[in-house]
Amino acid sequence: MLKIFHFKICISIFSSFLLLSFQTNAQQVNVDSLKTVIRTSKVDSTKMLAMRKLASYQILHQGEDEEGLALLNKAEAIARKINFQKGICEVLLTKGNYYFRKNDWANSIKYFRELENQAPSIPDETLKKLVKMKALNNLAGIYSKNADYTTALDYYFKSRALLEKMKPDDNAKCIIYVNIASHYSMLKQPKKAAEYLDLCYPLLKSSKPYLTYLYWSQRMDLAHEKGNASLVKATIDSLENNLSDTSLSDYQKDDYKLVLYDMKAQYEQTYLKNIPAALNAYQQKLKLALDLNNNAEIYQTMCQLGEVYSKNKQNAIATKYLQNAYQGAKKDSINQVAYSAAKLLGQIYQSQSSYDSAYYYTQAAADLNENITSQQNMEQLNFLEAGYQNEKKEKTIAQLKLSEAEAQLTATKKNRLLLAVGISAAALILVFGFAYRNNHQKRIIAEKDKALQSEQVKFLERQQQVVSLQSMLNGQETERTRIAKDLHDGLGGLFSTIKMQLSTLKHEEKTLENNELFQKSYVLVDSAAVEVRRIAHNMMPEVLIKIGLIPAVQELCNSINAGKLIDVSMQHYGMEERLNPSTEMMLFRIIQELLNNIIKHAYASKAIIQFNREDERLSITVEDNGRGFDMSDNNLNTAGLESVRSRVNYLKGKLAIDSEQEIGTTVLMDFLLNKQ
Repeated sequence: MLKIFHFKICISIFSSFLLLSFQTNAQQVNVDSLKTVIRTSKVDSTKMLAMRKLASYQILHQGEDEEGLALLNKAEAIARKINFQKGICEVLLTKGNYYFRKNDWANSIKYFRELENQAPSIPDETLKKLVKMKALNNLAGIYSKNADYTTALDYYFKSRALLEKMKPDDNAKCIIYVNIASHYSMLKQPKKAAEYLDLCYPLLKSSKPYLTYLYWSQRMDLAHEKGNASLVKATIDSLENNLSDTSLSDYQKDDYKLVLYDMKAQYEQTYLKNIPAALNAYQQKLKLALDLNNNAEIYQTMCQLGEVYSKNKQNAIATKYLQNAYQGAKKDSINQVAYSAAKLLGQIYQSQSSYDSAYYYTQAAADLNENITSQQNMEQLNFLEAGYQNEKKEKTIAQLKLSEAEAQLTATKKNRLLLAVGISAAALILVFGFAYRNNHQKRIIAEKDKALQSEQVKFLERQQQVVSLQSMLNGQETERTRIAKDLHDGLGGLFSTIKMQLSTLKHEEKTLENNELFQKSYVLVDSAAVEVRRIAHNMMPEVLIKIGLIPAVQELCNSINAGKLIDVSMQHYGMEERLNPSTEMMLFRIIQELLNNIIKHAYASKAIIQFNREDERLSITVEDNGRGFDMSDNNLNTAGLESVRSRVNYLKGKLAIDSEQEIGTTVLMDFLLNKQ
């Protein structure tokens, strides 16, 4: 039980201290002032820093990703043009943090490593070490977030070495020592964790109060691992005394109180077996969480109260808390809490012989557990794939850079030799002129080779982006296929069996033919079986696989027309020959997503889909007569359109959208099939 609070403390350390940066904070910035500086300043460091600051605010705090990234790229171009090394590093750090928030590990690692490599170019020694230390801390944060604690620890040690060279204050030392201790604890090495906490202890009096809180939280975890009740109690008392420090903000005090109530409750429950005291501590925690409107803590505490009441055989009270925890956590997608609450509810209802309710909550817990496991596995696979592709790309770039360096070294040696010959044979003007011309030609060739290698590096980077997108899209289609097969073969087969058994029962028991409840049940089972087949078919249509794109799209149109909400028609020219399966699947998903958007948002009465193929060129048009939208609206980049855009980019096609309000929308797509 006491492991719960340790996890929260580790997350607090990572989010507060690992992602150190010298970029815009979350407070409101004067956007108009920054835009004025950008508009009126000449191309110098002042203009560049204003652009970087505004771009950071846009992408990290306003959600204007596309506009912010474009501005950030312009700022980087200016910084490189004027050789402003500090500005280049700020841009790289901002990009790394942006992709970190997006869980795009490949790009995040790429920019933080670029930052690490760029740091030596900064003239100021202190700033040089500071920038490199920030790059190392951010890389450690990425690997720690993906449970690679060994690699994260390696980066922390490198950061510590830099920190000690900078003569840091006690706050900085405490942060790095607690981080290292936390990761040793994760790796089940309590002795090493205690060793670094011992280094931190003498610094606490001259450090900020929140570091004392983090220090004792780590001590709490080590004490719990040893089952030392007296040390656990002493740790709780130390943390409680720390709350009286006047330098702590009200927000920090409330946050610490939540964890302290949790610690006290678990201490009373685990070590003293004092259930009333434990319940009292949990009730205090719940009251504070409700006052703070902290939904995650509210549902977690309700789940904990339900568990304690359940163990104390007070199932009626336990059920009330657990149902509230389950409903709230499920609504807010706090899956771990929802899973724990559902699992406990299933056990309680089973003990009460309420088998319907027991089955419902047990099945809900199983579904939530599967979702949690699937999400964790997918995140780990994405991280491993990103690491593999990044390492592969870095090796290729390193080889190209080595070849370039060798070529430059060879050219330098030849230049020196030619210079010596020129000095010793000054009288031989004709020979010297010939040698100079020959050397000049070789230099031109070397420059061309260098430009070619640079293009190869850019090509590899673009190829990396394509591979990442391909992995994501292939993963989506694989998951759709798996779910469709499970629905069709599993749930669909089960409904068919139930329907067959009901039909047999109907023939054996003639009285059931006039039983209204039986007839309604039979119809509902039949409707459910049809709905399961429809969902499985939409996720992976057999017509697309067996016959081709055009029949599959026509069947999709017929299915939509059957609902009589909109009339969808299709026209096609030159589509007699099938495309390759992966291209057909991608185009079908694009058409499916566009039609979904029309049904949900356009309020149209008609829609037309046109396919026009001429040789190796394919044009696709999707039109509707709906309400349209304002093309200048910044909220145009919805999830649906982003999905369409990414699939079109994957097929190396071009996408154009034209819309007028109250007239309709037209989506145009062009593809060259010989490039698919």
